[in-house]
Amino acid sequence: MSKTAVRRVLFKSFWAVIGLVIAVSLFKLAFTGSTQDADGAPLTPTGKIPPEEVVAEKGTISNALTVEGTIVIDKPVSATSSVTGVLAHRFAETGARVKKGDKLFQVRAEEEPAEAEPVEEPAEEPGNVDDATGDGDRDDAPVEPLPPKPVYHWYTVVAPATGIVGNYAAELMGEVTEDGVVVSIRPTTFHAVGAISPLDRYRLASNPDEATVTIESGPKPFTCTDLSIGDAATETITSNEPEGEMMEGEPGAEGDSGAGARISCLVPEKVTVFDGLTMTMAIDAGKSDGDVVTIPVTAVTGLVGDGTVWVVGEDGTPTEQPVKLGVTDGKLVEVTSGLKAGDSVLRYVPGSKETGGGTDDGMIEEMPAGEM
Repeated sequence: MSKTAVRRVLFKSFWAVIGLVIAVSLFKLAFTGSTQDADGAPLTPTGKIPPEEVVAEKGTISNALTVEGTIVIDKPVSATSSVTGVLAHRFAETGARVKKGDKLFQVRAEEEPAEAEPVEEPAEEPGNVDDATGDGDRDDAPVEPLPPKPVYHWYTVVAPATGIVGNYAAELMGEVTEDGVVVSIRPTTFHAVGAISPLDRYRLASNPDEATVTIESGPKPFTCTDLSIGDAATETITSNEPEGEMMEGEPGAEGDSGAGARISCLVPEKVTVFDGLTMTMAIDAGKSDGDVVTIPVTAVTGLVGDGTVWVVGEDGTPTEQPVKLGVTDGKLVEVTSGLKAGDSVLRYVPGSKETGGGTDDGMIEEMPAGEM
C-alpha cells in the first residue's frame, strides 16, 4: 500500500473518532444534563422556578377610575298617604310640574272623639220637685244625649321628588288608605349609571362626590354630582333585573352597564341628555403627594391601610414584612412606611397563581394576587 493510501485511511479514522466523541457529548447533554454548577457542586433537579423579584421605586400615583355606563331617566316616585281617610284637596293637578317638597295633596282623616265626662246633677231637696203641670211627673226628666260630632284632622303630603304629577288614584273625597299610593311623580332628571368591580370600590375609599361624564357626539364633557355607590352587596346592576325590583325612587339601571356594584351621579338639569345614551364616567379618587415609594399590587396582600410584602434579603431569602399603604391606581400601590426605595421584594405574593401554586409554609394555594 502506498504512503498516500495510508494517509487517507488514517485521516478518515481520525475524523471518525472526533465525530464519535462529539456524538457522545451531545447525547450526554441532551439526556442527562450537567451534574455540577459553576463551583463544582452537584446539581439536583427541583422542578421549581426561582421567584421573581422587583425593586421598590420612587414614583407618582394618580388614582383615576374610568367607568362605562349609560344615561338613564329616574324612575317614577310614589307619593303615599300616611293615614286612612279621604282625598280632601289637590294642590297640584295631573300634568303639573312640581319640585321636591312642594305640596301635593291633603287627606282628611276622621278620628274617634273623646267621650264626654258624665255630668252629675245636683241633689234635689225633699219635696222640691219640678211639676208645673201638677200631674205628679217631673218636667225635667233626663233626655238621651246627642251623639258627639266627628273629629277631623288634615294631613298634607309633599312631593317626594321633582318632576311631573301623574294620575291620581282617587277622586276628590274618594277614599285613600294608609301607605296606599295616591299619585306618582315622573322625574325629569337623569343619572349617569355604571358598574364597578368589588376591588375597584377600594380605590374609591376616599368617597369622591363627583365625576366627569363624556358622551360621544353629545354635549361637551360635564361634571355630575352626588356620586353614589351601592352599599356592599345590596345594589347590583344586571341586564335581566325586572324593572319592578328596582328600589323605588332610585335611578334605573339597564343594559349596557353590565353587572357589578352600582355607581351613579346626577346629571345637571342644564345639560341636554336622553335616556339610553352610552357614556364614560371618569372619577378622580386622589393622587400621591409627590414622589412616593411604589410597588406592584401583585407584591402585596391587602390594598387598603395595612398590607404585607415579602422583602428579599442579601442571601436571597424572602421575609414577610408588614407595610402601610396609600393610594393605588390598580397596578401600583403607594407604600407609606415599612419599605424604602431600593428594597427588593417578591413580585408575586407567595402562593398566588403567578408563582405557580402553593408553598410549603402553609399558605393558601392559588390565592389571587393582591387579595384582601
